[in-house]
Amino acid sequence: PFEILFQTRHAKEEERLITERAYELLKYVGIERFAHTVSKNLSYGDQRRLEIARALATEPQLLALDEPAAGMNATETVRLRELIETIRHDGVTVLIIEHDVKLMMGLCDRLAVLDFGRKIAEDVPAMVQKNEAVISAYLGGHATTGAAK
Repeated sequence: PFEILFQTRHAKEEERLITERAYELLKYVGIERFAHTVSKNLSYGDQRRLEIARALATEPQLLALDEPAAGMNATETVRLRELIETIRHDGVTVLIIEHDVKLMMGLCDRLAVLDFGRKIAEDVPAMVQKNEAVISAYLGGHATTGAAK
């Protein structure tokens, strides 16, 4: 606090490093071109990417995402999938709660499917897709899928 008031060399260097890290994260999630844009002026998909960048700033081992594709168009969802794949490739485990079955089936190593809060299946995507309870729940349109790396 004292250093910030008087802008010591140490404070200036710390601020420079924080700013540099912020730009790195914006680039990582693909929105560096909006570095000087107020977040409320970003598209919905880019706001989600910014939220992920903020979460990644804490250098988590596990990143939990709650319906990250909700409200996204097809292009934004593809970009989200690519970002999540990159995050996983870089060694962060990702836990996702999501209703977008297509996204989850192509992205996750394992899926758990809930029907009104009760787990009805947990396995690799190919097996979950064939599960009778899952098929029944999805034909009724009320199951929720969660996945983990």
